[in-house]
Amino acid sequence: MTTIRHWLLPAFALMLGCTAETPAQSQGSSPLGTDTVATVNGQPVYESVFRSYALGRTQMSADDLNDQQREAVLDELVQLYVLAQAGEAAGIGSERNIAAQMELQRLNLLARTQVGRYQESNAPTELELREAYEANLARLSAPEYKARHILLEQESEAVAVIAELDGGADFSELAKQKSTGPTGPEGGDLGWFDAGTMVPPFSEAVSRMTKGSYSKTPVQTRFGYHVILLEDVKEGQAPGLDAVRDEMTTAVIQKKIQEYVEGLRDAATIVATENTEGAAE
Repeated sequence: MTTIRHWLLPAFALMLGCTAETPAQSQGSSPLGTDTVATVNGQPVYESVFRSYALGRTQMSADDLNDQQREAVLDELVQLYVLAQAGEAAGIGSERNIAAQMELQRLNLLARTQVGRYQESNAPTELELREAYEANLARLSAPEYKARHILLEQESEAVAVIAELDGGADFSELAKQKSTGPTGPEGGDLGWFDAGTMVPPFSEAVSRMTKGSYSKTPVQTRFGYHVILLEDVKEGQAPGLDAVRDEMTTAVIQKKIQEYVEGLRDAATIVATENTEGAAE
């Protein structure tokens, strides 16, 4: 399956699986409509703004607020207006860093909303889910391993432990005596796991071992040096599609969003310009 760009995920993850209220039709010439709930120093407080604020503040529709709740929400919104007006009067809106942050907030809201609407109108089909499932079958049916390990700080210590094992020492007892890892007191027992849950050097070493063997050379990871005993292996059995439907749905949606964004970028005219402003200041 296509690898998802990491930069896409933070920006769009909140849209996955979320629903949004259907936007109301614009009234008149302003997208905010014409109905108001108050004015602040002559500036109208539009009902559409009040409704959006109420939903975000209380997670309730404005229609479901009782009189006391409605008054409290409106009071908060009026406070927001008077503070914002004071900021405007002080020239804060003209400051470059503030203007840049406001522009980024605008862009982010538009982009997230567009992604959400694209997602709603491009829901994964059963065929797409089946294709994603089949593409992941190898991972879903990966073998599972039961192993123990002895974790040591120095390679020389791991080499010495392997020598003791070669001499017939008991692996579990050596783990209790010498392992610096949290499983040491349990004889280094890691239980059952699949290779994907371990750091790559450890997983690669285990996948090359035969049942009942221990590693003949130390395995180095960021945690230190490991001596591994592979106790058992069992073939993995992939769950049915229904068991991983949510996972496959998320994967398909992410892939669709990635392809959609890449298509927009390919169709866009993008020209990088040289920044000479900084040199002039």
